Amino acid sequence: MKKRVSLPGEGAELPAWYEVTPVILDEATVFHANCVNAVVTAEVAQRNFVQTLAKTFAHLSIGLAIFDRNGQLALFNPALIDLTALPAQFLSTRPTMISFFDQLRENRHMPEPKNYLNWRQEITAVIAAAEDGRYEEIWTLDSGRTYRVRGRPHPDGATAFLIEDISAEVALTRNFRADLELCQSLLDTLEDGLALFSVSGVLTFSNARYRSLWCLNPQATFADVTITDSIDAWRQLCAPNPMWRDIEDSVLNLESCENWHMPLRLRNGEALICHIAPVATGATLIRFQQITPEPDLPVIARERSLD
Repeated sequence: MKKRVSLPGEGAELPAWYEVTPVILDEATVFHANCVNAVVTAEVAQRNFVQTLAKTFAHLSIGLAIFDRNGQLALFNPALIDLTALPAQFLSTRPTMISFFDQLRENRHMPEPKNYLNWRQEITAVIAAAEDGRYEEIWTLDSGRTYRVRGRPHPDGATAFLIEDISAEVALTRNFRADLELCQSLLDTLEDGLALFSVSGVLTFSNARYRSLWCLNPQATFADVTITDSIDAWRQLCAPNPMWRDIEDSVLNLESCENWHMPLRLRNGEALICHIAPVATGATLIRFQQITPEPDLPVIARERSLD
């Protein structure tokens, strides 16, 4: 059985390390000693490097788990314990990847597999994807928390998994989308058609009245709808008007940024007023207001006088 021993050095010299191997020959035992100073030095350097990494990653909010070439946990940080609720004693035993994910499933810190019989095959696929740097998923847990999990290959056959809590980010995104939907629904109730163009002349918003008035559906196209495209569509449904170019110049800030308006008449005889108003960030709001005919008051008054 091999045994590693050291001989003290003289003065400030480092101890010399040898690996002693006993060999039994008949009734005698022969010992062979091989100098392993280089191996010991490399192992010490590796331990120091791992300790340095552990201290470096100790303050990260992202959970880190690095598995060596044999698939055993070689390094983890405190955030991993907080995010996964895995005991430090368990992680310190250097579990394998399979054991690590099994334990995550047991304490409900990863999505429950739809088919438990295929669980090991799914985990094998996860590990393979991580080794290729292709694994990235969003985990929605039963507790309501949301994790982003990524697997990345590391040198010398190691594999790293990063677990990040993005619950606040997801909640903020959902609230933002809810606010946008609320604003959209409110503006869709207006009787005036609204179209908002960015400083570069791209349509960024329109309400339901605008889409029905001009028979357009900007959301159905993947390409950007520009002010030029929009004016071409408006022109087709309107009587000739020499001021279309002025609208384009205002949107592209080629003229003074002031509120102004122009009359329009659709080919079906309907009269509109087009209001052009600059808004924040260099954008331009164009509002199409329908002109309703005023009632013929004298006729109504004369009819009342005859009663």
